[in-house]
Amino acid sequence: MTGVLIAMAAFVFSHVAIARTTLKPAIVARIGARGYLAIYSVVSIALLSWVIISLRSAERAVLWSPPLWSHAFAALATAAAFVLIGVGVAAPNPLSVSIRQSGFDPDRPGAVGFVRHPLIWGLALWGLAHTPANGDWPSLVLFAGSAAFGAIGAPLVERRRRRALGEAAWRRMTAGRGALDQNALLGAGAGLVLWAAFLLAHPLLFGVDPLAVLRAGAL
Repeated sequence: MTGVLIAMAAFVFSHVAIARTTLKPAIVARIGARGYLAIYSVVSIALLSWVIISLRSAERAVLWSPPLWSHAFAALATAAAFVLIGVGVAAPNPLSVSIRQSGFDPDRPGAVGFVRHPLIWGLALWGLAHTPANGDWPSLVLFAGSAAFGAIGAPLVERRRRRALGEAAWRRMTAGRGALDQNALLGAGAGLVLWAAFLLAHPLLFGVDPLAVLRAGAL
């Protein structure tokens, strides 16, 4: 249990330390925005992997028995989460955490006009999707913690970006109407493909076969 808490604390601290200090501007100034995003992504994936590995080997304490609906909910909600994550990766978005900062047209914001922080909300939804179906401690640390981290993080990112851009520029960049443009459709499609791949690889990666659980619940 201690290992999960330490890994989760390292994951959260890495994001807070980068976002709330001069570390990010220093890295961007030295290697550019793309280089920073590459390092940021690698560090995030490595720390999240540490959390998952710690979780798999941790001693469990059952908190509740997962209801039958929780597994179908997890499957459907994670599909929506991967769609949001795919859109967040594909769509240019200077208003939030994004792989692509340039190329954003405020008059044609695409999916960003519907969901300003798709990547953050996708990760939060991923955590929320898994919470009812994992009624044990320390699974609650990872899944409910991820949902809370996203729910808290989205408003904080919005305030920082709004302050950095200035009120007039912010209003100009957020005035466009959302649309399902090419980036949104490509991102959503890629997200669904990745979701299907994770469903198939889930037993190998995490030791649980969600498709088998769904089939058993349907009988």
